[in-house]
Amino acid sequence: MTARPTGVEVSCDGPTGRDDCPDSAAVAASYASRTARQVRADGRETGWTRRRHDGRLIDLCPRCRTQPTPPTA
Repeated sequence: MTARPTGVEVSCDGPTGRDDCPDSAAVAASYASRTARQVRADGRETGWTRRRHDGRLIDLCPRCRTQPTPPTA
């Protein structure tokens, strides 16, 4: 038997990028989405965003994206 990857999961990085999402949210990918870029495109259709924080990009679900990101210290 040969195992093959079936795609990727993009999950919410939480409102600050350093904590867990209160909803444990993940993008519901379509069956055809196989790459992170494709899955993120699926998420944008349902309100997901990416924000730069602390020099990296974080993925935010619709609930977390409405919460302000605290400034970096």
